[in-house]
Amino acid sequence: MKRRQALLSVCTVVASAGCLGFSSPQSKNPRLAWIWLLNDRDEPYEVDVVVEDDGEIVFSESYELGTEPDTANIHVDNPVDGTGRYVVRADMSGESRQVDTTDVVDGDENCVGVRFSLLNNGSVDYWAKPMQQC
Repeated sequence: MKRRQALLSVCTVVASAGCLGFSSPQSKNPRLAWIWLLNDRDEPYEVDVVVEDDGEIVFSESYELGTEPDTANIHVDNPVDGTGRYVVRADMSGESRQVDTTDVVDGDENCVGVRFSLLNNGSVDYWAKPMQQC
């Protein structure tokens, strides 16, 4: 009888391990494919972009966004190497927006692109695009 109870306890622990969050660490450590900055306003703006990985700055650049089509869009491919727990922050027009890439990926997705926009109505917008491959 004691052997059956021990066996049942072991099986219960093993069966519940998946519910405790023992999942693949890769699923929450995506790659950062790109950062896209867009100025839809009639005046130029400086945008400061910082990428942190677990609180450590791994990328930091300032960009001047113009008003013409060729200067109002800046696309930075592969700003950092490898996977990580990246938080991407953009400071622009006196406001700051940030995206935690680990909140964006789900399931098979292991790559994220992030866009920050200065809209012509005076607001600041952002979105993130999860992808299965970079």
